[in-house]
Amino acid sequence: MLDADTQRAEESLPYNVDQLNADLAAVEDDLDFEVTLDTYPHNTAMERYVSQSDFGLVLTYDNRILPAESWSTAYLVQAKRLFRNAHSGEYDERAGFHAVNSDQQTRIDRLSAILGKGALRYGLYCPQTASIPDQTRMKVRALHTRNLGDEIFDFAAGLALRDALLSSGGDSGIWLTSTEEKPRGLLGLHSEAFRSALPFTWFVIEHFTPRATHRAFAGLTRRGSILSESRENNRLKRIVTGEHQAIRELIDELAKVGEDGEAPAMITVLPRHTITIKVTVGKSLPADTARAQLD
Repeated sequence: MLDADTQRAEESLPYNVDQLNADLAAVEDDLDFEVTLDTYPHNTAMERYVSQSDFGLVLTYDNRILPAESWSTAYLVQAKRLFRNAHSGEYDERAGFHAVNSDQQTRIDRLSAILGKGALRYGLYCPQTASIPDQTRMKVRALHTRNLGDEIFDFAAGLALRDALLSSGGDSGIWLTSTEEKPRGLLGLHSEAFRSALPFTWFVIEHFTPRATHRAFAGLTRRGSILSESRENNRLKRIVTGEHQAIRELIDELAKVGEDGEAPAMITVLPRHTITIKVTVGKSLPADTARAQLD
């Protein structure tokens, strides 16, 4: 259901990517949003031996009025789901992310060393707090309150996130975390909520908040290792979008630093799914006059 074409063909999602883009199109101030979801079939050995990822994420900011502020960045995301507590059968405080082993963590660390710190993320799937037992939910809420207790919600982005907290309590079914450590259990995840773990939507929003170099407000959650300043990473973007030469070079480099060497010789695309989010400023302006003349 991640693939946009599948969404349209199945007609089973109450809110699909076309509706999302229609709502984003209603944003004013000449901001143009576009979200695309693409699925690429590839050899099943790709994730095991090379990418260590289930989906790719590309974020692009195209400012045609102030071109120097444009940027694009990409990530590889390894998805893990939360498993119920085997004894209680519930998603309680003893529920954990079990599908992580030392061999995979070693391969992830090796790939991170090549592509750069922060290039990979864990995408952790778990129930929203409304779907977990009452006692566990109280503990999760207490962790959220502690983690956000000293934040100052200022400027437009901060005020919007404050409203989101008031309406939903920061609920999320997908959290992005660093790959520096293996995922812990449900409470381990929420103990780092809004610090080194961010809800997927917040992770995206943080990229479009003002940079610390421009003003004091540096986004809502910049303290943990989950998010660094937006950066250009053309190599990673080429890999995420399935450029054959970039992937072949990565496979060769992995082989040199000790990868298993069993990856098929012809692998053309990774990862299996790619989410692209692009924000454009000044799209409606003529190309030859869009740039602001500040001299």
